[in-house]
Amino acid sequence: MKMRIALISVFFLLFAVSSTVSAAVPDLRLGNISNQSGKLEISYTPSSLTVSKLFPPLTENSRIGLVSGDVAEYKIKVNVGPGEYDNIALTNYVQEKSPWHTNIDKNLVILPGHALTEKFYSDMAMYYARQGYSVYILDRRETNIPVDETDFSYMNNWTFDEYLKDTYEGINASRSHTSLLNGKPAESIEVTAIGHSHGALILTAYEASEYDDLSTGSVDRVIPVDIIIAYNPENSELIRNQTQEFNVISESIENGNYNDDSMAGMMYIAYLASTEPDVGSYFQSGLTNRQFFRVMASQTYSFSMYPYTPDYHYWSGNASSLDYVDENRLLYLTLTGGAVPYTPKYLDLYMAGLMGNVEGYEINSSRIDSPVLYVGFGGGFGDYGSWWYENEVGNTNSRVTSVNWNDQGHGSLLIDRNSPEIWALIDNWVKNNKNLKKEKP
Repeated sequence: MKMRIALISVFFLLFAVSSTVSAAVPDLRLGNISNQSGKLEISYTPSSLTVSKLFPPLTENSRIGLVSGDVAEYKIKVNVGPGEYDNIALTNYVQEKSPWHTNIDKNLVILPGHALTEKFYSDMAMYYARQGYSVYILDRRETNIPVDETDFSYMNNWTFDEYLKDTYEGINASRSHTSLLNGKPAESIEVTAIGHSHGALILTAYEASEYDDLSTGSVDRVIPVDIIIAYNPENSELIRNQTQEFNVISESIENGNYNDDSMAGMMYIAYLASTEPDVGSYFQSGLTNRQFFRVMASQTYSFSMYPYTPDYHYWSGNASSLDYVDENRLLYLTLTGGAVPYTPKYLDLYMAGLMGNVEGYEINSSRIDSPVLYVGFGGGFGDYGSWWYENEVGNTNSRVTSVNWNDQGHGSLLIDRNSPEIWALIDNWVKNNKNLKKEKP
């Protein structure tokens, strides 16, 4: 925890004397390794309709142009509330027949991980666009916050219910945009959703909520990637740890601290690893800045008071090198908008509440009625995450599949050299699993 405080302090000192740095290494949490939000059981009537009457969503669509062959990029911005940062953005990649026209009629919506933006998912999105999907990467509200922001009081309103509403607005907007391009009714457009980490939690809760019952908000297949909704009860020590984490976050929120800035520390580490790679690390004697960055990425569990799993890490490797990823590209994306330093603590609270078996924090597994593919990474959440989907969702849903893919880190969905292998596995599953939704209990 002292290391985390030192990192954050030095980070803000950096901003006082140098140019803006605009990203963070995905999901690498210093001292407080949790994700996610809220304070409600996910079985309720959505509040989005009431909120929408007060603040009608305003959508802006723009065509960026062709980015690869016949694949074009579009940007869609949706207003979701009254505040300065209350907007979500979708980046769409789709094969065109001509500008503003496609014959694609199936959507793939990607919900990014903690503090990540579309830049880390663009390779994946381009891959699926070439497989015949209209692909949308949904950037959440926190991606709007500038790095020099100091007032986070508005995050008190960014509850988990609001994030589910935003997800509905994003899925609705994706249908409307594809309908605009292909001329078919929005309700007829099939939607598959992939959620990674933080996004996997939101996607799972969304599928269990009544937002998914709305005609323009329904999801036909769900693919949560590397997340833990609830531990196997045999993992009693890990459960106790997350209960403690929940209490720490709760106290922080009660004291008026709504913002988690742990990504800001990683931004500084990435900055030093990129600009002064061979200089000795301030944080760990005997290591250079680049070596310390590698250790943070490959031994993430050792920097957390409450690690999710015993070997939890983001990328496989050691102080000498990272094994599967081009670390120069990783640093480049990190420092050029691939992630953001600030996220709401309510998201952290919700995940800790779920994993810590805190009363009032649960997802109704019986409401998850679409085909489900859970993907875990051996060095991330792996089999710890698959347990809930197999044993809880699987009790009422016969179309649950789980895959524990390779001994790679939590970030391996994104830009590892072999990431296309898991993308292809997911694509094959989608094409072989049609949705036959039943009425939810």
